[in-house]
Amino acid sequence: MNAFIRLRDDIRRFILSREMIFLKIWSALIAFVGLMCIKSNFGYNDTVSQLWVSIIITIISAFFPIQGVSLILLLVLLVDLAELGAQVALVALALVVIGYLVCAYFRSKNTYNMVMVPVCYSLHSPYVMALGTGLMSNINELCSVICGTVTAYYLHVIKINAAAILDETSDVSVFSLLNEQLIKSKMFYFFLAAMVAMFLVVYLLRQASINMSWIVANFAGVVVEFIIMIAGFLLTSQKGEIPGLILGNIIVLVVGFILNYFILDLDYSRIEKVQFEDDDYYYYVTAVPKIRIVEEEKEVKKI
Repeated sequence: MNAFIRLRDDIRRFILSREMIFLKIWSALIAFVGLMCIKSNFGYNDTVSQLWVSIIITIISAFFPIQGVSLILLLVLLVDLAELGAQVALVALALVVIGYLVCAYFRSKNTYNMVMVPVCYSLHSPYVMALGTGLMSNINELCSVICGTVTAYYLHVIKINAAAILDETSDVSVFSLLNEQLIKSKMFYFFLAAMVAMFLVVYLLRQASINMSWIVANFAGVVVEFIIMIAGFLLTSQKGEIPGLILGNIIVLVVGFILNYFILDLDYSRIEKVQFEDDDYYYYVTAVPKIRIVEEEKEVKKI
């Protein structure tokens, strides 16, 4: 156990000593993955779909924070969707603008969820963002998760109907797709309910006064989301999506354990119960110490 703790502390110190470099690498990695997702799911604009253009955008994105990277990915996505159809791009832009206004009203800071949830959705694991936001943010971020979920499902609808949109002989319009396959879609509401339920369960349990609260929140959030999505797939006769759901939930659990390992360092084996009083109240406090390993002092003797 001590070896894992020392390894974690060494990794922390190494990253903190080179924080700016790792932030640039992280931004570039997110940008590159996002660009590849846009290319694989749409890729209708030949210019932005070229590898050398993606590399240039990735290098530029390395100098921006995550919010800036999300805006760059959004611009690339809108350019690509405009090639598919002007209405497609305008509706996507309207959803994002409304999402930003809603987030601003509720003082949500993680507006990048509106781009990152669709990116993770294309990788079959959108629940990673609901879990990560629930573990590390406050209740205000629920609106950014909801807005990202709506945008992700809209892009999913556009992706599966792209051939019909491009067909000039077809009478399919973006607004009819919105009405039939998003607003009237049962699966959309199951997906939205799963994301909201997962966020709320994780957020509430990680603040609860129970041992291993983060791990309990991880498991409970995944179980609740899995039950809701399984019910949705069964009721809508989409049993073929269940293997992808299982794989996505495994990824969510792994991400949850990684966050717990690197961020939360509490030693539940040494919990202390403390009680004291003042003139007005009597206090009962549960103190959970952080894990700390004393560095061994090495003495070098010169002979």
